[in-house]
This record gives sequence, structure tokens and C-alpha cells, in this order.
Amino acid sequence: MDPRIDTMSSLSREEAEAFVYQECQLLDERRLDEWLTLFTEDGIYWIPSSDTARPEDTSIMYDDPLQRKKRVHQLLREVHLAQTPPSRTVHLVSNLQFDPDPSPSEATVRCNVLMAEIRPADHATGQIGLNSPRLLAGHCHYHLRREHGRWAIAMKKVLLIDRDLPLYNITFII
Repeated sequence: MDPRIDTMSSLSREEAEAFVYQECQLLDERRLDEWLTLFTEDGIYWIPSSDTARPEDTSIMYDDPLQRKKRVHQLLREVHLAQTPPSRTVHLVSNLQFDPDPSPSEATVRCNVLMAEIRPADHATGQIGLNSPRLLAGHCHYHLRREHGRWAIAMKKVLLIDRDLPLYNITFII
């Protein structure tokens, strides 16, 4: 750990922006093993199915640490029909706001996210959604915790604006 880093300082706006932008870059470049390292040891990735959903309710996606690792393993190392060919994505974030927690080791970051996704392929495969660009939009809520001298995701919650409509093939990471 760099001794110049104050491990007890609150999250700054610049750190919050850099953190979210780094996550977007890792996802868009399919560097998912590195994406896993952005989480705390007990971190959760959650896409609820409603505004009032709780983690124990039905979710579009609810990944504890083990499930996140399984998802990444499947996407990168196994034949995964829903991701053959793999999605190409571009994540755009805006309206980033952050609230340092009263404890300097925790913070909340909120932003809007717009993700463009396409799965290019020849038309012979017959899969639904190939060669059709689509947009997914939502609100991201990050609960960050300083762990081992760095900021990490304790919870990433993505509240999609179309969460109550049929969604097909959400096998990539938003």
C-alpha cells in the first residue's frame, strides 16, 4: 500500500468518478476477472425487479461473491449460448452524485447509466437479438467501502427503467 494514501480520508468526487469510469471500462473491454477485484470480499451485484424489492425477493439478477465468480467464469471460459457471440457493450454514466458516509471508510455513489449492447453475427444462427443494437438504461447505486487500503464495491444495485417489462438475454454485466 502506498504510504502517501490516507486510508481514513473520505471518498472524493474525483475518486468516485474514477472508480465508476474504471468499472465501465473493465466491463466494456470484457476484463471481467479484473472487474471481480472491484468488489469487497462480501460484495453483492444486484438488479432488482421492482422499486421496492428486497434482496430476498425475486430479482433479475442477484449475485453474491460465489455467483459473481461463477457468472464471470461462464462468460469467459465456457460455451455460453446466450453469449455466443459475446455482447459488445458501451457503458455511459452521467449525473454522478456521491455521499460520504459519516464513517470515512464508506460512501454511497449514485449515477445514471445507459448501456448500448449488440451481439454481431451472421444471420444463419437464427438467435433472437443478433445484429440488433439495444439500449438499457437505469440508475446505479453503489455502496463503497474502503477495504485493504482501497475503495471497493460492497453493493452495486442497478435499477433498470424497464425492469417491469420483458427483458431478453441479460447474460452480460450492466
